[in-house]
Amino acid sequence: MPTKVLVTGATGAVGSHLARRLLKDGAEVRALVRDPARAAALLPAGVHLAPGDLTDPTAVRAALDGVERAFVLLADDAGAAVAEALREAAGRGPEHLVLLSAAAPAAPADPAADNPLFRKHRQGEAALAATGRPLTVLRPGPFASLARQWIPAVRGAGVIGAVHPDLALPVIDPRDIAEVAAAVLLGAAAGPGPLVLSGPQALDTPERVRILAEVTGRPLTVRRLSAEAWVRLVGERLPEAYARALLGVEEYLRRVPPPLVATVEEITGRPARTFRGWVEDHAAEFLQTGSRTG
Repeated sequence: MPTKVLVTGATGAVGSHLARRLLKDGAEVRALVRDPARAAALLPAGVHLAPGDLTDPTAVRAALDGVERAFVLLADDAGAAVAEALREAAGRGPEHLVLLSAAAPAAPADPAADNPLFRKHRQGEAALAATGRPLTVLRPGPFASLARQWIPAVRGAGVIGAVHPDLALPVIDPRDIAEVAAAVLLGAAAGPGPLVLSGPQALDTPERVRILAEVTGRPLTVRRLSAEAWVRLVGERLPEAYARALLGVEEYLRRVPPPLVATVEEITGRPARTFRGWVEDHAAEFLQTGSRTG
């Protein structure tokens, strides 16, 4: 019998790849989605759609019913609805959870660590651990797909603004996170975790922009901005509170650099994908309107 797996966030960067990978590996995949029509257009036909919101315990409980494993994305409620649904399930539902978290400081001793994004991940990990279900936590570094924030600059004047251009990050391809998650969900790689994940090399902003320029053929430059100028620059696509939280994360990572680890290769048996590889696979998005694939 195929393993029955629930995927939350199935239309996102990691979840969409995970759903496809699980189907390829013979699993039966159910996806909790807010917009079934949109999800049906984005996901393979073999994925069973469960309508509902990740912050609604009733919808989550219905989606969890009958599955053996679950991939959990943290919504704005920091996993509270999932934890409530699991408690109410009283032993029924998934026998193993894989949580997509992030490398967040364990305690906010550093003022930069007392950040809304860090708090969400700390609270989410604690909430799911308290359910007593077997839990594997994935803690990836920044996604390679964050480069999408530069699409307007690539299509426009070619000037990319950054507050901390010298911050080197081992950005990770979301597909690698999905493949690690699939290996854990299907039992090929158990391990209690947490599993820290990273890309194969740490690159600062000028290095990533140079790669982007080479792949797209667009002349690009990097300009250092003040925090306030950057918040104004991204204001059309990011809420101010979220933009400031991202800057707080960067401030922390400048003092505590994210680790460069070989976990992807250890679990999947192949090296982590490079940032250049991610850009090559998504170059069309930077040059023209295209679909997002992670």
